[in-house]
Amino acid sequence: MLKDLKHTIRQSAVYGLSRVAAKLVSFVLIPLYTAAFVSDTIANINLLESFWQYLFTIVMFAFETAIVNFCARETNVSKRQKILFNFFIMMLFNSAIVLFCGFIFSSKLSDIVLNQAGFGNVIFYCFLISVFEALLIMPLTIARINNKPVLYTIITVSSLLINLALQIIFIVMLKYGFEFIFLAKFIAPALMFVIFIPYVIRNLKLSIDFTEIKNILKFSFPLMLAMLVSLMLNTVDRFILSDFVSKTDVAIYTTGYSLGSVTNAFILSPFTLAINVIFWKKIDEDNFRRFMTKSSTYLFTGMIFVSLVISLFIYYAIKIFVRNEALWPAVNIIPFILFANCFAALFTFHSLDFYYKRNTNVILYIMAACLAFNFAANIIFIKYFGIYASAVITILSYMLMLLLGHYSTKSFSFTKFELRKVIMLSVLFVIFVSTAFLIRPGNVYLDVLLKLIMIFLFIITLYFLKFFEPIEIERTKGFFNKYLFSKLK
Repeated sequence: MLKDLKHTIRQSAVYGLSRVAAKLVSFVLIPLYTAAFVSDTIANINLLESFWQYLFTIVMFAFETAIVNFCARETNVSKRQKILFNFFIMMLFNSAIVLFCGFIFSSKLSDIVLNQAGFGNVIFYCFLISVFEALLIMPLTIARINNKPVLYTIITVSSLLINLALQIIFIVMLKYGFEFIFLAKFIAPALMFVIFIPYVIRNLKLSIDFTEIKNILKFSFPLMLAMLVSLMLNTVDRFILSDFVSKTDVAIYTTGYSLGSVTNAFILSPFTLAINVIFWKKIDEDNFRRFMTKSSTYLFTGMIFVSLVISLFIYYAIKIFVRNEALWPAVNIIPFILFANCFAALFTFHSLDFYYKRNTNVILYIMAACLAFNFAANIIFIKYFGIYASAVITILSYMLMLLLGHYSTKSFSFTKFELRKVIMLSVLFVIFVSTAFLIRPGNVYLDVLLKLIMIFLFIITLYFLKFFEPIEIERTKGFFNKYLFSKLK
């Protein structure tokens, strides 16, 4: 089984290159934005980022997940190409409808999204971004089901580099306004989609199957709504905040949320891309349930450990990446978001259970319940505790999502979480991060040394609490003997 886990890690690593590149681009852009724009403009940028992601979710219609679900186990190449053709036709139809709505309603949406008139052009750019980012999913997903993670990475990284280059030209060299950020975000995926249209066409076979389309829509529609609600769960707090706190506080919170999502980009997203395909390939194997259980433990452990390291050192890193000193209080928000994302990661395994049962309605109900809780709690507590209320409510919302997922799948789940280890990691994370924030010596070198000691103590504590299994300790010792101690000799 360790061989299977290594394969999953390797696949995640290759897919992760694209996610790492995306986050690196974000890190480059954060100091660029915070140096070029005032806090109110930063808040507008973050609100527009959330807006186009709503549109993207609608255009995509959960087809990325559906393609994997319908095609990953299909060994007949001709039939798979026919299924892909139906997906492509539906995606083109969605894109046309959304672009038409953008052309008609962009000016009116400026008041709704930004509470300001006169930004209809950037609103329309958001429609264009959503359409071409969704269309680019087609060659990306085909690369995934064809087991070509390198091609997947080439497409995504190329799009990111074009986007980054254009933004640097527009914002740094030409000193244009923030609207040109979104123009660059549209041009990059549009260009890459045009380049890879031949690859898409080679993997399609003309065949309109209305029965297949009906089955796809039955699977995708509730899942799309669930993804939309999930996105609202991630972003509704910032829209509520804009009614209760200043734009500067909104900018602090959204900056903290962006930096706190680093583990999603580096760990969760590449893991999800890999496991969604590996799940279908391994499902009939004898060790499958054990594989899923250990995968969940290793994912949560990796998320918690990286979150701990980031939380301990973000006080120094934020001064590098965020050039606007008014936004530095975001360091206090980041650990909350990091911790929340650890629980969101575990829900990935419940989602796979629902995909297997093709019961995506339940995902929608769970997301809707969590959104209702999040919305109500934010309305009640934001006026008393501001952005910190939103941060704590985010954690509680994801915990609720995980509990509802566990309750809904307990009779048929492929994954049995190692609950003792999940609780142990969670408690230790809270203790160590809280201690680090309470103890801040004035000397930088002493502070860094103390935090390095804390990371070491975190690992030692896990060891003495018997977190690691004997075979894991043995393999870890073997790794260090092979790759470190042998070199020193």
